[in-house]
Amino acid sequence: MKSVLASIIILLVVFPAVTQQSSPALAQEDAPAAEAISYDSQIEDSITTTAIYDWWYIQASEGDQIVVDMQAKNGLAPLIGILDINGDLADRSQDGEPNALVTLEYIAPADGEYRIVATRVGNENGTTTGGYTLLVRRANAVIERINPYQEVVFRCNDYEVTNAAVVEFSDDPDQPEYYRVNVYGMDGFVPVIRVYIDAIDVTDCAQDFQGMDGDSYTLPGEETVTVTGDLLNNAAQLTIRGAGQAGRVTLTVGSKDESTGRFLVVVEGFTISPEHDTDFIQVGQGPLAALSPLLVYMVAGKNTRLDPSMRLLTDDPESDGVVCDDAGRRGCEDVPSVSGLEVYVTVQDVEIVGDRFDAGVLLPRGATNLREIELSSFLGNTEGSYSLVLMGELPPRD
Repeated sequence: MKSVLASIIILLVVFPAVTQQSSPALAQEDAPAAEAISYDSQIEDSITTTAIYDWWYIQASEGDQIVVDMQAKNGLAPLIGILDINGDLADRSQDGEPNALVTLEYIAPADGEYRIVATRVGNENGTTTGGYTLLVRRANAVIERINPYQEVVFRCNDYEVTNAAVVEFSDDPDQPEYYRVNVYGMDGFVPVIRVYIDAIDVTDCAQDFQGMDGDSYTLPGEETVTVTGDLLNNAAQLTIRGAGQAGRVTLTVGSKDESTGRFLVVVEGFTISPEHDTDFIQVGQGPLAALSPLLVYMVAGKNTRLDPSMRLLTDDPESDGVVCDDAGRRGCEDVPSVSGLEVYVTVQDVEIVGDRFDAGVLLPRGATNLREIELSSFLGNTEGSYSLVLMGELPPRD
């Protein structure tokens, strides 16, 4: 193995010191890169005839399970090596075919600085050139519960997902046996749903549109869209069973492979009852989606008596927050009415219909931090089921 990367190890000794940069890092086209990165960094760079390798410094702790993904393009045959804290080659990936994805997994035996080498098959004797995307993550990372899902991108299976919106809520013994999440993308948005369930410490993500053929949605003032054929690629659903014992649930909605556009999120399974007359959720946006505002609605179920009310809480202990009983009316004029919204979920034969009595709040541009929202009934004297509805946009990158 050392014969392939031996020249790289020698060059590392004499290459200048590195400086910290934010991800994604970009190197000069005519020189190798040598930069410090951190976990969950995504690097966009290239291998050329004059820069046949790049290396990336990362601080690791003993026992860290380092996973490096290198996705090649434009003809590059990728190869990854990792140097230990002494500068010796510790491991390398398999040789990759042109434009392939290669992965290297390595458990750090000690605290210190490790060097990840991105190069091509054959190194100095190789002939391929091209670009690559490098993602470095820690597979055994401890999940932080303080706003953990506001990263720009995350990985789901073999693809990259741009974070669009995050919703956190707790289980409720009055809830039915499930929560159901349906996401519909518009203008090119390809949705992916990630869920973290606190009670069983499980994270999962998928793009699944099974059973959504025939779903339809109508946004206020727009034409009805029926989800079928190619439009199924712009839909995703998730069902969380045993909802009463789920604990804290974190839903992250994102877009696959940098797709942009508008999105509609519907979460069913919430109830306001005399015994449990207030719910609390936290809602935030991904850093790129926060360039646009996010609308959050509480839509009463059909044939229920519930008159929804929402209050956007603040960090000021002397403030009661912003109350919105009827979106678009009575002191809530800055939140567009949800009247005209209709969503039909085929698999459950459920219809969600918005009207002028439904409540809503507006998260302004830049709302990346999770904001707490109180959901209840107006004056606390009605009850029934309701759905959470989010409407937002992931704008194109400049």
